[in-house]
Amino acid sequence: MISYNKTWLDNLRLQGLLKKDLAAGKITPAEFAAITEKYPVGFYTPNLLTRIGLFVLTCIIVFFTDGLLSLTVSSSNIIGNFGWFLFLGLISYIALELIVNLKNHYRSGVDDALLITSGGLFMIALYILLDKNSSGSHSLRIAEIIFIVSLGLSLRFADMLAGAVCTASFFAFILYAWTGIGAAGITSAPFVMMLVSAIVYWLTVAGKKQPGFVNYTNCLVVAQVGALVTLYAAGNYYVVQILGNELKGITDPGNTPLPFGAFFWAWTLLIPFIYTGSGILKKDRILLRTGLILIAAAAVTFRNYYHILPADLELTIIGAIILGIVYGLIRYLKTPKHGFTYIETDKTNAADEIKIESLVVAETFSHNPSAPADGGTKFGGGDFGGGGSSSSF
Repeated sequence: MISYNKTWLDNLRLQGLLKKDLAAGKITPAEFAAITEKYPVGFYTPNLLTRIGLFVLTCIIVFFTDGLLSLTVSSSNIIGNFGWFLFLGLISYIALELIVNLKNHYRSGVDDALLITSGGLFMIALYILLDKNSSGSHSLRIAEIIFIVSLGLSLRFADMLAGAVCTASFFAFILYAWTGIGAAGITSAPFVMMLVSAIVYWLTVAGKKQPGFVNYTNCLVVAQVGALVTLYAAGNYYVVQILGNELKGITDPGNTPLPFGAFFWAWTLLIPFIYTGSGILKKDRILLRTGLILIAAAAVTFRNYYHILPADLELTIIGAIILGIVYGLIRYLKTPKHGFTYIETDKTNAADEIKIESLVVAETFSHNPSAPADGGTKFGGGDFGGGGSSSSF
């Protein structure tokens, strides 16, 4: 399904792990060179500045090409039709497949630009087609189109941006589809979104453990973060109130209290701390960092309804408390305790370390199987990793 060379993707992940071990001094440069030579990566992946430049240049080329083609046929009636945008999207998509499979571009900026332009043109084409043949909700239709296109691009190219768009459009599709059933759907929408978000989170966590999804790890991480944020937003008091009024068509809600207000306030204030606590207990960075960010969102939500102190004073107090906590934790964790440390370890999970060590050992003690056997003991001329000794031994 994925367009990129899977063997090179495996080797790329391996080299990334080896670079961390090399920086940590666990392997020597000679060992690193020997293993990377045996497990090569043929992708063209330039540095960040070159990637940005190629992205901008490719976008300019695509826009000028599409504009020139559109001007060429401007006298006809095909401009603005479904078929024309589909045709332009196919040109970009075919170029994307060629640049990936023939030129071996991987996150080079060229493939990024072609993916975005082809995806956008496909979305426009599908919108024109479905808009003429559908009488459903406008927002639901847009979410459906974006989800279909971004899902296909995510599966084909394992792109994080496409994965983020796919996740957001999926939740939007569920929301608009459920609220479209009427007043009961609008009232129960927060609880349905909580349930769907929890299911998506569980699926992404389970998917990351499956070897078959190893090439989609980044997409699953994006979906996991999206599910956590949506799960919180589905019960955030401010989001529920504003979105509910918008869906009900209420322009001036006044001071009308929100049904189940106590539940939503508890959800707003407690869930970020539950995320943070779970992240600490499970040593899960995604949960921990998401929880810390959402603590700020909970504070902003509370401040929007209750003004206990002036805003500048509140921010000063909160900032001082956070700095104090961070400083205390840094001093406490200088000596590792309970599996936590302030020192950067550059470690991956234990399974990855075992794979790296196995490769190093295999490369260190490898020999040529075609060499003739020798019954006597003979010192060799030396090799990396201590495979023999020199002639001056």
